[in-house]
Amino acid sequence: MKTGYLTLETHPEHRGLVRVLVKEELPNTQAASHGSKIRYIARFDDIEAGQMHLHNLLHHTLIDLDNHIYRIDLDWVIAAIEAVDLRHNRVWIDPSLSDSEKQVIDAQTAKLKLRHKRWNTFWLIVGGFFVVLFFILSTIGQI
Repeated sequence: MKTGYLTLETHPEHRGLVRVLVKEELPNTQAASHGSKIRYIARFDDIEAGQMHLHNLLHHTLIDLDNHIYRIDLDWVIAAIEAVDLRHNRVWIDPSLSDSEKQVIDAQTAKLKLRHKRWNTFWLIVGGFFVVLFFILSTIGQI
């Protein structure tokens, strides 16, 4: 398990595309590579797990596996990262994002967290059902 930074980049000529990069060191938000702009950085205690969780949420939007490029809105990707059930924290978010964009991110984050919570509750109920069923069947077998 190693720590790292999940970085989101966009390019003004490629609207609707987001590149997800993993960095070991905190990236310089002012440095641009080939016109791309860093829009968001999150630090994960387990960067590989963080990248995997994000990819699982975004896999249906993947357009370039080698370059980790997804066809998706930036606000949705940020919300997905914020909602991941792993220890992480937001390090930096692009200050040029408007208040309405930040509100959309917060609303989508809340929606995704609720979805995760409902999914976890569902599996707890399923697990509990099978524990009770196992107990009943083992009790019947001892009669």
